[in-house]
Amino acid sequence: MIYIILIVSALLRFYNNTAVALWHDEAFSALYIRYPLGEMIQRIILDVHPPLYYLVLRLWAMFAGNSLFSLRLLSIIFGVLTVWAGYMFVKTAFSAQGRSASGGGKLPLVAAFLLAINPFQIQYALEARMYTLGTFLILLASYFLVKALVRDVHSTRKKYWVGFTLAVAGCLYTHYYLVFSVAALGLYILFDVFTTRRFKNLLPAVLSALAVTVLYIPWLKSFFEQASRVQASYWIPAMDRWSVPGTIWKMVFGGQGIRPLVLVIASVVTLAIIVYFLRRVHSQEKWLVFLALAVPFLAAVLISMKSNLYLDRYFVFASLYFTILIAAALYKLPNFFLRWGALILLSVAILFAFFKNWELLNIHNSPGMAAASEVINLQAQKNDKIIVGSSFIYFTFKYYNETLIAPQLISDRPIKDIPHFSGTAILTDDDLILDLNKFAKGQEVWLLWTTGFGGSKPSLPRNWKQLSERKYADSPGFKGEIYVNKYEVN
Repeated sequence: MIYIILIVSALLRFYNNTAVALWHDEAFSALYIRYPLGEMIQRIILDVHPPLYYLVLRLWAMFAGNSLFSLRLLSIIFGVLTVWAGYMFVKTAFSAQGRSASGGGKLPLVAAFLLAINPFQIQYALEARMYTLGTFLILLASYFLVKALVRDVHSTRKKYWVGFTLAVAGCLYTHYYLVFSVAALGLYILFDVFTTRRFKNLLPAVLSALAVTVLYIPWLKSFFEQASRVQASYWIPAMDRWSVPGTIWKMVFGGQGIRPLVLVIASVVTLAIIVYFLRRVHSQEKWLVFLALAVPFLAAVLISMKSNLYLDRYFVFASLYFTILIAAALYKLPNFFLRWGALILLSVAILFAFFKNWELLNIHNSPGMAAASEVINLQAQKNDKIIVGSSFIYFTFKYYNETLIAPQLISDRPIKDIPHFSGTAILTDDDLILDLNKFAKGQEVWLLWTTGFGGSKPSLPRNWKQLSERKYADSPGFKGEIYVNKYEVN
């Protein structure tokens, strides 16, 4: 049955997998791997993320190429592996030998199915980013941890501690928000040791922590550099009272712009489900699931009181455990018909939301940069110039650009004065154009600009005559429209 669920998870993740054009964040992934290895690492250090995903993507692209399909395929593969890892974790955690069984049976399949159809998980399996690598690794770490802590005296647990150590190190090299998830696993180790009085697990846990620290030492200096850069300035907006309820809704149904009343109801239902889960599920490992959900939220909220670091997509890791929690809670409903009725109803609602979210994206009428760049690729002449009005589409165009013309980003300041989150890690001074008046008479210039991300049309010299204009809606809607204008300098 698990193989059928994995096939379903793959089919849902392949659905429209290249229909939305590559966007700003994905462009970084695609462009990083074009640099020589040493330069790639140096440029990653100048950004705000650890390097593991980019290294894996670089290796992948050596064999699979760097088309949009192949770039996203890697994320899809890790997304499907996440479903498998979730199945293995739940199967082990809620049916551990020597522990009080609190589900067993079909619960691992139920949890795997809910992970397979989850719109939030699928959304980030369709991005050439590090999210599904992270979801796979944190569930793998959770699985190894449960196996390592199992009470079976005949079990050889050393290999599971090694697996746990490597998976945790991989998490920390994948995304910094996984620090919170790893901290939750650490808290669970302490909880398990002191509640079961199996103090002999302390030594391997400490050795594991030391090994992770040693493995992370090569990146530690870079981590502090990136952390100080983010603390000094970053683009994430401040939290408001709807931030957490909105994230909770998206973790189950995905989508954007949910009404406040719906969020209030969803929050109340969520609290009820969590309380029911903690009261009705008797497995020790329920606390691992709860901590892995609660700790990232608590940590993010506390940190965001000083620095704005709360962002929905960063909870894609915690949402794994929320899905598992929901599956376990519903599976513990006492009546057979109530239990399966609730699970079927939830599954139908999730699948409806999945397809509705795609419908709202209006992808068939929102080709974005894929269409905008095609105009330039087909019509630009070798002596033309290409300029871009926003860094949010500059890197995206660089990926799609098939001309031999190097595009330039319009800027009113040199790189040293540009905020780091505008992409300075992969910008050079040659990439910038500071003075639009330097173009010679008769020069034909292509201008790309966007209404998304708060963008607007750049101010142009009066002696520029517009020859043509096209616009293409982008998706999702916050990306606005991309304009392609052609000018002749008089």
